[in-house]
Amino acid sequence: MLTFTARGRSTTFSWIIVALLGGLEGLYGRTRYLGDWISYLNVSRSVSSLDWKGIFDPMWSPGYPILVALVRGIFPPTSLGEWYAIFWLNWIIFLCAYAGWRYLLHRATEFYDPTLTLGDDPAIVWISCFIFLSFSLCFDHVSRVSPDLIVSTLFLLATAETVRLLTRPSAGHAIVLGMVLGVGYWVKGVFLSFAAIFLLTLFVGHFVRKTSWRIPLIATAASLALILPFIAAISWSYGQFTLGASGSLNYAFHVNHLPHWTNWQGGPPQFGTPIHPTQKLLTDLPVFAFGEPFHSTYPPYNNMAYWYQGFRHFFSFRDEAIAIGRSLYFLVWVVLRHPILYALGIALLVIILKADWRRSFQEVTFRFWPLFLPALLSTATYLMVHVEDRYLGSFLMILSLLPFGALLDRKLKSARVLIVILVCVYTLGTAAELTMNAGQTFKAAVDRVDFRRDSQWKLADALRSNRIMNGDRVALIGNGMPDYLCTWAYISGLRIVAEFGSIPWHLEPWDRTHFDRHPYEQADKDYGLVFWNLTPAERQRVLQKFHDVGARAVVSLSSPHSNPDTGWYALGDSGAWIYKFDDSDAGSAKVLAPTVPFKTTP
Repeated sequence: MLTFTARGRSTTFSWIIVALLGGLEGLYGRTRYLGDWISYLNVSRSVSSLDWKGIFDPMWSPGYPILVALVRGIFPPTSLGEWYAIFWLNWIIFLCAYAGWRYLLHRATEFYDPTLTLGDDPAIVWISCFIFLSFSLCFDHVSRVSPDLIVSTLFLLATAETVRLLTRPSAGHAIVLGMVLGVGYWVKGVFLSFAAIFLLTLFVGHFVRKTSWRIPLIATAASLALILPFIAAISWSYGQFTLGASGSLNYAFHVNHLPHWTNWQGGPPQFGTPIHPTQKLLTDLPVFAFGEPFHSTYPPYNNMAYWYQGFRHFFSFRDEAIAIGRSLYFLVWVVLRHPILYALGIALLVIILKADWRRSFQEVTFRFWPLFLPALLSTATYLMVHVEDRYLGSFLMILSLLPFGALLDRKLKSARVLIVILVCVYTLGTAAELTMNAGQTFKAAVDRVDFRRDSQWKLADALRSNRIMNGDRVALIGNGMPDYLCTWAYISGLRIVAEFGSIPWHLEPWDRTHFDRHPYEQADKDYGLVFWNLTPAERQRVLQKFHDVGARAVVSLSSPHSNPDTGWYALGDSGAWIYKFDDSDAGSAKVLAPTVPFKTTP
């Protein structure tokens, strides 16, 4: 008969708390889809229709979209069904991440002393649970529609397997590590750098221990068995050899200051010109068309690698030094806004101040270099380009284990006192972290405020009431937000084929990371304001160009300043306006519906 000890109860309760809080954040943490999210969801639709070019988009890796496509098939084919499919998928990934975290704790303890069972101690269970919740709910999010949570899970598993292979080498686990690294690359391009870091750690570990090279070679071969086919697939899709467009473009954007995000027509001279830019329809006004060759929600962003293909790469020591300095500034900003990192700092300070704790900490931490080295080097990888909290969650989660090193020393005096201190520090740190960075989400859960009240969903309902339906081509006049933040278009199944505005610009990274200032990215200019300040004749020229490229209607996210021109109508209380062309039947004859039939919410 099964009996629950204190340890068993602690573990069970920790799973319940993780599952409950993760579920609440997953349900109430988002009300719309951001630009990257819509891009991944467009890839998932390519998966459903077996559009191989779309699946192997060099910008948006297919690992997460494949899972979305599989889970989505279980739910009703509506925008509401997809919303809940994503929630359940992300919640399961979140629980897998917690399992990976606990697995890492056991492997780390075994690495130091196989006879220890510190990871099952009730106090350690709760501290580790608090650490996981802080980083998984406040750095990353269950509600995020992106592969970041899978990346964190795979990073934890790769760390655990690397440590295990240095403890008990086996060919089987070497293959497992190689597969984790290979799958990680399918999930997100940056994992290729992580794979190199883990393999380097494994090779150095075997060199230091003077053991056979067979294990690291097996792990390398197993990873290459998954990495090389993926490189071949994205290179075929891109039309030339590539390891992925995401890394090269982000480096150009953040380090070299290539103008971004959309409608780049070329220049400054050092960057050259794109091979196939979006079509500029008027010389004197920012009017662009991009209905072909892609049939995604918003092609300039969803298919970014295509429109930027041909930009010139270069390396500048000056640019790199500035980028590192800026990233370090952002790293400091990340630390300042996350109380859990204060808890880590306080815990380390307490240990350093007491002589015997400090000695044990130093001895044990030095032996644990294979546990912390991948996290440190991976953090350095991001520091060279661009830093956001969501990138750092798994790295800092692992580094938060530093204060536990002293507890592994059997000779440590007053170990229970140290455990009590760590419990208090991390409990307060987690409480402050969840209050500060997840409090609004949990308040929304209590008040039952979810995505249905969001203005983007109201806009989608208003469009449906105006008979703008799944598969229709529309043109867009934006507002003060980037046009790729188009939840309304995605959930309505629309294709944005032209727009007024959204010229490329230099977006400083802190304008995207300071979400305490604004919840979403800001556009460089309010093009709705620009459009409505044009003369009626100029506005008519713009509308004619939209009609010429096959748009059935024009959606303006900004309201007219005074009496609107003839033909414009308000879209309910969404704040948006619509202009439908009189001969829309003729204009929509060229409409190509999405490859996957997709209905909006009934």
